[in-house]
Amino acid sequence: MLFNAREGSLPGASWAWKRVLRFGVAFLVVVGFVMVLWPSVEPVKLPMQTIANITVAPDVSCEIDYDRLVALDVRKISQYTRREIVLDMTEGPVPYKQRLDEPFFQAKGTEGAADGCSIPAPINLQVPEPPKSVDASHIDFGVATSIERLNDSLDAFAHWAGYSRARMFALIETDRSENGVRDVKAKADALGINLHITQSDDDYLHRYFALIPLLEEHARESTQWGCVIDDDTFFLSMPRLVDALSKYDHTTSMYIGGLSESIPQIATFGMIGFGGAGVFLSKPLMTEITNVYDECSAMDFTGDRRIAICIYRYTQTRLTVDHRLRQLDLMHDASGFFESGREPPLTVHHWKSWFKADMPKLAVVAELCGASCLLRQWHFGDGWILTNGFSVIKYHVDPDADDITMEKTWDSHNGADDEAYLHELGPLRRKDEDKKSFQLRDAIFENERVTQWYIRPDSKNGDQVLELTWRKR
Repeated sequence: MLFNAREGSLPGASWAWKRVLRFGVAFLVVVGFVMVLWPSVEPVKLPMQTIANITVAPDVSCEIDYDRLVALDVRKISQYTRREIVLDMTEGPVPYKQRLDEPFFQAKGTEGAADGCSIPAPINLQVPEPPKSVDASHIDFGVATSIERLNDSLDAFAHWAGYSRARMFALIETDRSENGVRDVKAKADALGINLHITQSDDDYLHRYFALIPLLEEHARESTQWGCVIDDDTFFLSMPRLVDALSKYDHTTSMYIGGLSESIPQIATFGMIGFGGAGVFLSKPLMTEITNVYDECSAMDFTGDRRIAICIYRYTQTRLTVDHRLRQLDLMHDASGFFESGREPPLTVHHWKSWFKADMPKLAVVAELCGASCLLRQWHFGDGWILTNGFSVIKYHVDPDADDITMEKTWDSHNGADDEAYLHELGPLRRKDEDKKSFQLRDAIFENERVTQWYIRPDSKNGDQVLELTWRKR
C-alpha cells in the first residue's frame, strides 16, 4: 500500500493508538485496586527528645527553662503554650465572671496561632483598681500551733496579715530548738507580720482555748475583734475582711463564724463557728469568756466546740453565721468550689490537707492587680475558662451563661449525700468527668510582671504546660 499524503497517516497508526489506550486503561485499573486494597500506613512520627532528663515532644519548638520544669515536677512534655495577658485597670465595678468572644487557644493554621509555643496576640482583660491598703490594727489574730508549722504558715499569712498592722499571737508548744523562735520572728518581721509568740507546755486543745484569755489580756483600747484561726486558715483579702467586720457592732457581745458545708459535720459538732473558717469574738465577749475561763476549761468539750458551748452556757450571745467564712469540709477535689465563678469567700481552710490548692501561689497575682483580682473568671469564645490563680478548664458540656450551679467535684464525707451540702453551697450539678483542666502549679512576681504555670498532667502522652504572663497596660 502506498503512503497517502492527503490523508496524513501512516500504515498501522490506528492500531498502535488503540494499543496505547488499552494499556492506559489497564494501568489505571491496577492503580485503583492498589489504592483501595493496599494496607494503610501510619505517618512516621518523630521520636520525642530527652533534654536535661525531660522528654520533649517534637512539636515543642521553643526555648524552655528546663530547671523550671523540674521545679514544676514536669518530666515529659507533649505541649507548651505561652500567652501574655494585659490588664486594663478600671475604677468602675467589674463583674467577677465575664464572657469574651475571642478564643483562649488559637487553632493551628489560623491567624494568631502559636508560633512554636507562643500565641503572639495578648489577651486584654479588665479588672478593678486594687483596693487601697487598710489599717487592720483593730483586729488581733490567735493561732495555736508548733514552731515548725508556724514557720511553714508565714508565707500564707503574709498575703493577708503582712503590713496590715493587725497583730498575730501564736501560742506554741515549748520549742526545744536553739534558734527556732528567733528565726521565725525574723522571718515574720521580714514579711511585715506583727507576730507575738508565747510558749506553753499545755497540749494543743488546751492551748487553743487559752488563746481567748491571751487575746483579751493583750487587747488595746483600739482593739475591736479577736479572731481564733487554724494555721491553715487563709484570708483572701484584708480590705474585704475589714469591710465585712465594719457591718457588725463590736461594742456588744458578738460571736461570728461559719458553719461546715456538710450537715453530718454540723450534726457531729453542733451549731458552732468552725475554727478553720475563723472565729471572730468582739472584745466584750472575750472579757465574758475570760471571766469563766476556769469553768469552761474543765468541760469535756474541746477546740472550737468548747468555745461555742462556753458561750452558749455562760452568756446570752449566740452564733452569727457569716457564709463568707469557709470551713471547706470538702474531700480530695475542691475545684468545683473555686471554679464556680461566684464571689470569692473571706476565708478558706483545709487547702493543704483535705484537698490541695496552693493559696500562697494562687495569691501571687495579687501583687500586680490586688486581692480583688483573685479567682476572677473569664469565659472565652472557644469554651476555655480562666479562673485567675487556680485553673484553666473546658467543660465537656459548656454550662449556660446564666447557670448558677456549682460542680460537685469533692467526695462526700461522714455519710453526707448531695443534699447535705445545699444549705451552704447549693445549687449543685454533677461532676464533669470529661472536663479538661490545667491546674496552677507555680507563680512568681518579678519586674512588675506575674508569671503563672498551669499544668494538665498526662503520664502517658506527656504533660501540657500553659505559661501565662500578666502585666499592666
